[in-house]
Amino acid sequence: MTAVQPPRARRTAVPAEEPLAPPAYDYADAFEVPSGDDDRTAEEWLRAGLEGSPAALRGLIRLVHGRVLRFALGPESPDHVLGWKILSSSPDVAQLGAEGPLGRGLLVGRKVEGAVVLVTYAEYRHRVGRVVWTLVMGVHRRVAPYLLTRAARSSPGVVMRAPQHEH
Repeated sequence: MTAVQPPRARRTAVPAEEPLAPPAYDYADAFEVPSGDDDRTAEEWLRAGLEGSPAALRGLIRLVHGRVLRFALGPESPDHVLGWKILSSSPDVAQLGAEGPLGRGLLVGRKVEGAVVLVTYAEYRHRVGRVVWTLVMGVHRRVAPYLLTRAARSSPGVVMRAPQHEH
């Protein structure tokens, strides 16, 4: 096992050339976390972040996605990740989707050299959707990198240690 500094997700630019991006969207953001030599698939990374989060947070996420954003979430199943339908999944990229009367959400998890990037796209179907997403956006920008960081820190075979400070 290798001892490394705990990875931390950070906001990054939304990829200009994301093949899985919707043709039109109203909002997008992206977060990136170092992944080292972690060999989990993109879908496993998304599952580790979303389904591996603390139970109370998972419940809150489902509540906000289902009741506030009004997405029609699916069941716990191999075809869904915390209610989001798996639209496509390969070792290096996974695409999740959820939609409802106020809009559509798309999550793209992509493994790139030495990192994993999570991109969130939102499309509003109704002006109320824009207002609701604006209210949720601040929380999303805190929770998304937290979940990605948790996924990185749950990497099998890596022992995390606190940064060493010089005296």
